[in-house]
Amino acid sequence: MSAKLLGILLAWLSVWSCGVSAGQSKADDDDVNEVNLEFKVPSKLKATALELHSLDNKPVLLSKSLEGISGKVQIKDTLANEDTYPMVAFIQMDDGSLWTARLEKDGSFEPLKYEESAPQADIKAEYLRQHRMPVASGEYSGITHVKDDVYALVHDKSTGGGIHLFNIPIDNAGVVGTIQAKEVPGNAGKAGGKDNEDIVYVPSSNTLYVSAEGDQSVREYTVEGEPTGRALEVPDDLKAIQPNAGFEALAYDTDRGYFWAATEKSLQEEGLHKSIIRLQRFSGTDPDARYLYMMGQPLATDEQISSAQAYVHGLSAMTVLEDGRLIMLEREVLVPGGSIIEKALGAFTLSTLYVVDPLNDNGGILEKKLVTRIVTSALNLANYEGMCLGPKLSGGRQALLLIADSQNGQGGLTGEYLQIMAIK
Repeated sequence: MSAKLLGILLAWLSVWSCGVSAGQSKADDDDVNEVNLEFKVPSKLKATALELHSLDNKPVLLSKSLEGISGKVQIKDTLANEDTYPMVAFIQMDDGSLWTARLEKDGSFEPLKYEESAPQADIKAEYLRQHRMPVASGEYSGITHVKDDVYALVHDKSTGGGIHLFNIPIDNAGVVGTIQAKEVPGNAGKAGGKDNEDIVYVPSSNTLYVSAEGDQSVREYTVEGEPTGRALEVPDDLKAIQPNAGFEALAYDTDRGYFWAATEKSLQEEGLHKSIIRLQRFSGTDPDARYLYMMGQPLATDEQISSAQAYVHGLSAMTVLEDGRLIMLEREVLVPGGSIIEKALGAFTLSTLYVVDPLNDNGGILEKKLVTRIVTSALNLANYEGMCLGPKLSGGRQALLLIADSQNGQGGLTGEYLQIMAIK
């Protein structure tokens, strides 16, 4: 990146090359950390805001507005936490552009201008079919493959862990056979669920883990739905969620033993950039790494959103590929207000699949690559909230299953849809 685009972000050093560097020092009070930053604003632009985000299980460290500063900017401020490296710096410019850099104690990094448009992924996605499942209307929010034709789904309004087992036969062409479903006995007699949103299967223990928005937990259950008492150790900062916007997405990497969890939207504490989602990795049950993921801009206008009967936009699911990359599902649903005719004509969903590579991405924000987009309307309106890999298909393809949360059918507006795709 040329110095014309963005000069230098630096701390403690006078480095006039295209790079970023940061430093942190203790003030006289041992409990206070200070940060010293200098950066040059690209020509003809002005810096209007600065944020520092931690990648070490902490909320936003520093968020401040700037008075449209051009030229060289110097920042010296007190941080909210100690031991905050690595950090990510965000600089907002007056033209709306966002510039980022990952900051380490002892290194320099190329600053990047964040681009909303994502490059095309090397993964090819083929739409096979949308299958309406012959089951009663419900609110199925997550899906995971257990073995053979058996999948575990989570119903976010069921009692206990909300676990249901589905038999979903899929042949090597992606054709779905007769689907059978049953609620596991472990749900019976349990207290109401905690808004269970996603589910993963762990082969080594033959157990299921369920993420719940109600208390920001990820609990372990037997395949019959009985709680084992074990759970992931969720960092405290990830519990400060926006209402109904907690752990919506959960994934498990069988080969590496990693759990991945992400909130549907940004945390309550987040500052200027409301589209930043914290992607938390767990090694076993312990948190061990943090990444930042940027949601795309909504398709709906502010006017449409304010007058809608129902509107949702957020990260709803993710799943792990064999090479450790993650497929992310960003979901937007709009049901307009008005008569049933107006709803039928105006309702839509947009499901966008991206792939990210957190194991090999050291940038400030994870680079997203576009896999495909799925649009549904009132004729086949599907609120896709769950996703998992299915069986291998002919031609070396991999089945990808998406499950829709019908919100109990929305008065007949939608249904219990299963989307079958093939990726390669």
